[in-house]
Amino acid sequence: MKLRLPPSERLLRIACVLALAALPLMVWSLFDPTVWPVLIALSVGQGLGTLSFVLFLVAVGRDLHVQRKLATRIRPLD
Repeated sequence: MKLRLPPSERLLRIACVLALAALPLMVWSLFDPTVWPVLIALSVGQGLGTLSFVLFLVAVGRDLHVQRKLATRIRPLD
C-alpha cells in the first residue's frame, strides 16, 4: 500500500496554517515569560513549526522530482 499525499498546493496551504498557528505561541512566550507560556511554546509551538517545515520540504521535494522526470523525458535534440 502506497502512501498518498495531497497535492503540493494543499501541502503548502497546510504548512502555512501550521506556521501561523505556531507563531502566536512563540510570541506569547516572549511577552509573558512565565512557566506555562514558555512550556507551551517549546512543545506545541515547536511541534507545529517543525511539522510545517517538513510539509514544505515534502512539497519542494515532490516538485523537484516532477521537474527531474520531465527533464529526462523531454531532451533537446543535439
